[in-house]
Amino acid sequence: MWSVGVICFILLSGISPFLGDDDAETMDNIMDVSWAFDHEHFDDVSEDAKDFISRLLVEEKSRLSAAQCLRHKWLSTPLTKQRRKALMSKKHLKNFMARMHWKASIAAVSAANWLRQQVGGTATTEDSAV
Repeated sequence: MWSVGVICFILLSGISPFLGDDDAETMDNIMDVSWAFDHEHFDDVSEDAKDFISRLLVEEKSRLSAAQCLRHKWLSTPLTKQRRKALMSKKHLKNFMARMHWKASIAAVSAANWLRQQVGGTATTEDSAV
């Protein structure tokens, strides 16, 4: 159910709940269950949705079961047009996709630099600019 909470967080906001400045910080955030609802990204998200996520992104012993999730008010209340529109925020999805593209680009440059070092060359800023 943890992953359901993470996926809901991402779909509603366009950002990862545990994203750090680097992989180590992201792992620390996950291990410490350290996350928060960013006001900018969750301004239009209902309190029920935030409550649902809050009950999933916790230590396992406190986490909702699948059956409890299905009974949660956020999932059991019929969607209105306004709620459906808020769930499908294209802006949030575009932000998420741009962030993932940026991370993939950084990973590709890092891999190329690592490969150069392994082959015997040194990766410098001048090499990268050419």
